[in-house]
Amino acid sequence: MNIDLEMLVARLRWPLAATRWWSMQELAVLLRSPVAQTQVEVSERLLVELTHCRLEAEVVELLCIFWMANKQGFVVPPGLAAAVNRPSLLSALLLGDMGLNLRTYPTPPLQTVCKEFDIPVEFYDLHGTAVPRIYLTRLQKLEECIKQPFVSQFAYEWSKTGMVYPEAQIQGGQDYFVRPVGGGLIGGFSSRTMLRMVTAYQRTLEVAKFLWSVPDEIIHPYVIDALPVDPTLTFLHPSRPPWLPPLGQEITADSVSIEAFVESTVSALSTAQPDLVLLALVTPTYVTNNEIVELSIVRWRQWGIAPIDADKLTAHFYHGQEYGEYGICQASEWGPRTYVPMSKLNDAMDAETNAAPMAAVYGIHRFGYLQTDLYPSRLYYPLVTGLDGDLVVEPMDGVLKVSALDRQIATMCYWNAGWYPIHPSSAGGLCGTALLGVSDSIPANGEALPDRYFYLWKVTRLKREAHDCFQKDESLCGVLWQ
Repeated sequence: MNIDLEMLVARLRWPLAATRWWSMQELAVLLRSPVAQTQVEVSERLLVELTHCRLEAEVVELLCIFWMANKQGFVVPPGLAAAVNRPSLLSALLLGDMGLNLRTYPTPPLQTVCKEFDIPVEFYDLHGTAVPRIYLTRLQKLEECIKQPFVSQFAYEWSKTGMVYPEAQIQGGQDYFVRPVGGGLIGGFSSRTMLRMVTAYQRTLEVAKFLWSVPDEIIHPYVIDALPVDPTLTFLHPSRPPWLPPLGQEITADSVSIEAFVESTVSALSTAQPDLVLLALVTPTYVTNNEIVELSIVRWRQWGIAPIDADKLTAHFYHGQEYGEYGICQASEWGPRTYVPMSKLNDAMDAETNAAPMAAVYGIHRFGYLQTDLYPSRLYYPLVTGLDGDLVVEPMDGVLKVSALDRQIATMCYWNAGWYPIHPSSAGGLCGTALLGVSDSIPANGEALPDRYFYLWKVTRLKREAHDCFQKDESLCGVLWQ
């Protein structure tokens, strides 16, 4: 028995999203091993695991491992489709993208919900806590448009899987891994409850296709919602950048220490990679059972010398991001590229300060449920003005490459800053990201050069006593001129 391989496979079932995503990446790497025997051993082990799956969502996660390896040159085994014992529309699409056909129909057979079925109260309670609310919201909108009982069917499919693992009913849940630690906490949407809900979502869409005759062009965009990983972010490998100074409680003690840390970060990057400039950085700096501190840094440019009220500018900037003022990213169903809209300078400019951010969080078109720690406050992309077309974001050697007019202008990396399986619902995920811009990026057409640059920083602190709910302190904000 290959102990390392068995450990990776076992971690695919841990209710910890970052671990599951990392395990998928490592298994995909092993599938492309230069040692033929390793490829065969890993492939055979994953095929066995496929035959043991009891939920359609489990099948999709395993197929994503083969898909990730296939996109990097691995030739999938011809028996892959035959090993799928819980087929779905999504698994058929994944196999089709790898050149294989899935000829079987949903197992067990589909049934429409009866009129007498009462939706359990627990079903609604789970959305927004153990499960992202998007699945229920999407099906509610479909129900309004198509006049079929999508929500009742969703709940019915979920209720049928309550005893899918009768011999191990709690091992796939967070309670098995985490003792009671207080209220107001959420996980990374990776427990067995999540797998059951995603399975129910997929089967509801299959009912719509096969029993209610809803056309494919309506169903397919919804099917993609059940992906565990976004194709653009799939190959984003967790790695803390070597130039990032040590994190800890002392760096956010007060404004002086925060600005000293920002200056040391910018200086360290300049020394390590002189051709790059920090555009944005978001990371937890201190994580314990009773305190979480998060630091956000965004680079700005300003025309003129108008005074800046850091609190007011911060409130305006983050409000704009929350409500999608900077646009929505677009992507095809399976393509590894994400397209970020360009902005007009007047639209991005803060009117009072005559300043514009050089990075922002955009709305998203697709997402992977194992990557929700990155949404919505971690995925900063460059905010570029004065050019035509879109920015292109695509994977490159474990990071994301951002290009404009076929020229690279930035890269984004990410790392895990805490390994807790849960975190306060009012905080982002326990991971960090850094967006680095190329210092000689393409100049904008017809725009005057800015007069100066600055970093807008914000520190958010959450605390609690014992196992009470976390309370958010008033954010500390500031401006550091460059």
